[in-house]
Amino acid sequence: MKTNSIEHQIGQLMRDGHSAEQIIHLIDLPAEQAMSLYADYIEQRKQQQLRASNQHNQATYAMSLRA
Repeated sequence: MKTNSIEHQIGQLMRDGHSAEQIIHLIDLPAEQAMSLYADYIEQRKQQQLRASNQHNQATYAMSLRA
């Protein structure tokens, strides 16, 4: 449960405009673990954005077939 809380905290700090270095110093974990969680969070966000983009493109294509 602590990992999810820290991932949420990382996400909030990113939305607030903090840099990666600031986030690593702000969360209470060893630097290697903080960097790993930060990298995982970034990768998850990229995957979410890619899925959303793919869904949007599929919906656009499906709508163009109806026209």
